[in-house]
Amino acid sequence: MDRRKLAKEIAAFRYGTIAPIVSRQTPLSPGELRAYFERMVQQSYVIPGTTRTTLSVRTLERWLEAYRKGGYDALMPKTRSDKGSHRLPDEVVQTAVALRKERPERSVEQIILLLEESGMVEPDTVAQSTLARHLRRLGASRKELLRSDDRGYRRFEAEDVHVLWQADFKHALYLPDPSNPERKKKTILFAILDDYSRLIVHGQFYWDEQLPRLEDSLKKAILRYGIPEQLYVDNGAVFSSQHLQRICGRLGIHLSHSKAYRPAGRGKIERIFRFLDTSFIPEAYEQVEAGHIRTLDQLNEAFWAWVDGYYHLRKHGSTGIPPKERAASSNRVPKRVSEVELTDIFLWEEERTADKAACVSLMGNTYEVDADLARQKVTLRYDPFDLSVIQVWFDDKRWSDARPVDMTRRYDRRVASTVKNDKQASEHVSFFQAVDNRRKQAAVEESPLRFSDTKRGEQR
Repeated sequence: MDRRKLAKEIAAFRYGTIAPIVSRQTPLSPGELRAYFERMVQQSYVIPGTTRTTLSVRTLERWLEAYRKGGYDALMPKTRSDKGSHRLPDEVVQTAVALRKERPERSVEQIILLLEESGMVEPDTVAQSTLARHLRRLGASRKELLRSDDRGYRRFEAEDVHVLWQADFKHALYLPDPSNPERKKKTILFAILDDYSRLIVHGQFYWDEQLPRLEDSLKKAILRYGIPEQLYVDNGAVFSSQHLQRICGRLGIHLSHSKAYRPAGRGKIERIFRFLDTSFIPEAYEQVEAGHIRTLDQLNEAFWAWVDGYYHLRKHGSTGIPPKERAASSNRVPKRVSEVELTDIFLWEEERTADKAACVSLMGNTYEVDADLARQKVTLRYDPFDLSVIQVWFDDKRWSDARPVDMTRRYDRRVASTVKNDKQASEHVSFFQAVDNRRKQAAVEESPLRFSDTKRGEQR
């Protein structure tokens, strides 16, 4: 790992320690802040780039002050050149144990890499078999940690609307494959749920579960409802990306993950998915079979008819109040950000070294940067859906945008092209048209919606 990458990991760690403070809508009093710091310094941590495992109150105060003055980027440390010991002392073994306990699914190879990257050990000086033997001796094998983690969990609910959002992907129903309508292709729903009100702040079906889908939905939810204090997700690669950590840091969101293989706390969104399986999915499949839903656009239109015309208006099984009504009863006003600012925060980043002609390559395209940046490693920031505009950053300062020299690709290859869906009109009155009509007439609130059969599932 190079120094810049390590610095980013350190910034993410520092933000994680102060996120519960800076993400709050209501600031803590001096006494409450001091009490929080005192609790933090009693804990042990695996800190990137150092063998230390504890923090001081002064260190936390300094990080908080830096963030308030300069935002997430102010937590980025200066690069370090010091190296750790050439030996494998007890402190290295204990750090390895802490790394394994932090994430039991980590392999021995990954733990050694983290030890090397932090400077605790020199590269190629620790044998995997040796470290594995130490981990087994100290009760830190994968199998033992996962088996022993059988603690119970108490029921939790956020104290107000848009304080905590839960998000996850769900593999859903099949639609005709756009590239071959004779075949079927699985759709994947990404949903974001407000923990307090059970409001679906955004949900959308896609063809995959890649990072751009998460970003797309999160941006739409934030533009509509504002910035939550906390985003709670699982440990999947998409949710653990450094890019998502940077986005949350710059927005002041506390990003937290459920424990590996133990998704405690995400029960609410899992129950929503089960309710979808009994309420929305059967009705949607009926429309698919009838030929009235054939594209993603049509599926998403039906989904939002169901959400706003039915789910948000029905009494919730746990709260006893419709999600829309419970959300509206709150006086909390979340922080907001403009669409321009939000777009800039969500830009992707790649590092490139400019050649002697001050040119860089990105996704097969060639760009020219400022002549003074020749042979320098620069950071390129861009919208993955539009490679014609590339920001250039060097030493934390923005330079002139890169000038396209040879454009062969218009978007990042990791971004799937948008499928153009046919807009087919239908005279058939479906369940989704019925709830969409009810959504449009929500103020009238005539009679409860009835299903034509007994497919209705109750969420508990």
